[in-house]
Amino acid sequence: DKEEESEEYKIMQQAMEAIHRRSVGLLSFVENYRKLTRLPQPVRQPIALRLMLTSLQQLTSSYGLTFSFNVYPDQLILNADKGMVEQLLLNLLKNAKEACEGIENTAISVMAEKVGNSIKISVSDNGQGIVPEARDKIFIPFYSTKAKGSGIGLSLCKQIALRHGGKIFLNSDNSVTRFTTVFPD
Repeated sequence: DKEEESEEYKIMQQAMEAIHRRSVGLLSFVENYRKLTRLPQPVRQPIALRLMLTSLQQLTSSYGLTFSFNVYPDQLILNADKGMVEQLLLNLLKNAKEACEGIENTAISVMAEKVGNSIKISVSDNGQGIVPEARDKIFIPFYSTKAKGSGIGLSLCKQIALRHGGKIFLNSDNSVTRFTTVFPD
């Protein structure tokens, strides 16, 4: 009976599609897990932060992401892995941009400053903020508050900070969300 066969075919096709979706999801999970666990040791080099932030500004503006920055003192040098620090900043900037979607007069800013024996780099935004119940969990791998989030970005930032002997933390109130990464100088 033709109708029964086409019904069975439909069910088979749906099953195959479900398996495909599941395996694609699993592959991206494994790939993300690998990114977290295989983070290499940082290859440290002197990074002129003003220069790095200027080139990040140019790079992100093509994605429609604009931010302002301050560096203090002006010629501040961070001894760190350039690729990792760029990755960390891009993750934080991307999150800030997403948090500001649908908000007028958005302001995303980066502050890099020497404080005592450390260098602090903060990324701030005036977006939607982070709900209190999520604040303790946001650095946990695969935890995400976003519908399509992988939960990798912030835990990767934390790993990068730790690999440099530093730390990252969040301050969030009604008006400003600020992620601060502290690198030992």
